[in-house]
Amino acid sequence: MTISNRRKRKQQITIKSLKNALIELILENNEVELITIGEISNRADLNRGTFYIHYKDKNEILEALYYDAIEGLQQALRTPYKNTNKVLLNELVVPSTKLIFEHIETNKKLFKALDLIDKDPNLYKRLEQMFWSLFTTEILFERDSLSGETEYEIFLSYQLHATLGVIKYWISRDFMYSSAFMSEQLTSYYSHRVTAMNFK
Repeated sequence: MTISNRRKRKQQITIKSLKNALIELILENNEVELITIGEISNRADLNRGTFYIHYKDKNEILEALYYDAIEGLQQALRTPYKNTNKVLLNELVVPSTKLIFEHIETNKKLFKALDLIDKDPNLYKRLEQMFWSLFTTEILFERDSLSGETEYEIFLSYQLHATLGVIKYWISRDFMYSSAFMSEQLTSYYSHRVTAMNFK
């Protein structure tokens, strides 16, 4: 390994330590506002000077956490479809749905910490913006409506908020189900229409 590669590797380890430190502190305090740079540095076993080499303030490292979470989901949505122009959504589990839940499961602490932060825009608002942009500019749903043509943006709003609702439920329940189970559940909701309502 060259000196340049060793230096880059050391920087990556330091950045990961700082991010993990902030995540742990958020989970312990259930908030981010009162956490200080000193606390983040101490938890990472680094000095404040090292923190400022990589981030100018707490907001910048917090934005880096949001980036990690959302960029991973973007990749989950794009990766399975790189070499195709069309995918039929009639499988038991849609490939991108599986990867979305696997990414969240792999990064449980990150998503749980961001779920706790009362910030505008918060995690779910940011995810909504990401999904909306992706499904209006890069990927378009093709619909088969028995009751006539549906307005795309209304349909997209329904799809996105249903997906976000399931993700939010899973995080709020501390990931009590596996990513595989959640993928199957979400896919089944899209493929099976509600047929009746029973009143107690």
